[in-house]
Amino acid sequence: MSDIQTKIKFIQYSLNKLTSESISNTETKDTYFKLFNQLHNKKTLMIAGSQGSGKSTLSLLIKTYFKKFYKKDVVILSIDDFYLSSHQRKQLANKSKTNLFKTRGVPGTHNLKSLNNSIDKLKANKFPVYLPVFDKVTDNKKNYTRKVNKADLIILEGWCVGTKPVEPSYLKKNINELEKKSDPDMIWRTSYNQALIEYQKLFNKFNYYIFIKLPDWKYVINWKYKQELNLRSLRSDNHLKKKLYIFIQYYEKLSKWMSLTCPDICNVLITLDKNQKMSKILYK
Repeated sequence: MSDIQTKIKFIQYSLNKLTSESISNTETKDTYFKLFNQLHNKKTLMIAGSQGSGKSTLSLLIKTYFKKFYKKDVVILSIDDFYLSSHQRKQLANKSKTNLFKTRGVPGTHNLKSLNNSIDKLKANKFPVYLPVFDKVTDNKKNYTRKVNKADLIILEGWCVGTKPVEPSYLKKNINELEKKSDPDMIWRTSYNQALIEYQKLFNKFNYYIFIKLPDWKYVINWKYKQELNLRSLRSDNHLKKKLYIFIQYYEKLSKWMSLTCPDICNVLITLDKNQKMSKILYK
């Protein structure tokens, strides 16, 4: 078996282990194998995409592949692990005069100082570095951390990673019931958009950017539902699905804004089909 064939088989095996998904040799070679060849000399990388887009899976595939074939240690930083606690978000909501900040998600609900500090230590090789772990089921940090002793490649992955602030005309437009009924004065939207200005310093620490684009926003609720069921080891939960329908409205505007703008600023654009599979990869 050739070196290329060995790598393709490893990618297929790893992907199947993570997702139970099987893809052909040709598809593997044209997508993951080609992409990983583009990345193997990178030191920092951002990966962004909406809920259920596969950014976490892609990050884990890169990690296992680089360890196997390049003996490199990849550190994955999920922006989700740096969410403020539920108590801290209540304080933020009181300070900002909008209860919408009680819900995690938008810029402003992360501990940006902690995230920046972690990245700076990793880039400066100041090990060990201890990274927080957030529990989405309890909506708070876990009482343990991840210890990192080496970082050859740092990946920052998250739904809003890499985005630019939203233009005023788009910010003002009500695109769902949450914005129309709960943010009529635009306090929440204006606040998270202002916070996003500070996030640019974080994003500028990274020199390569992959954006995963959805075929249509309508698929997000089902993809997110499947993801949350897995977290809870459930097969179905109608109450959870109704809650998620409201929950994703917190993410909708910025996610749609990213679909409009991030294809122009990313280094790699991955377009998904309705089955969550890569249908096209564009390198710039």
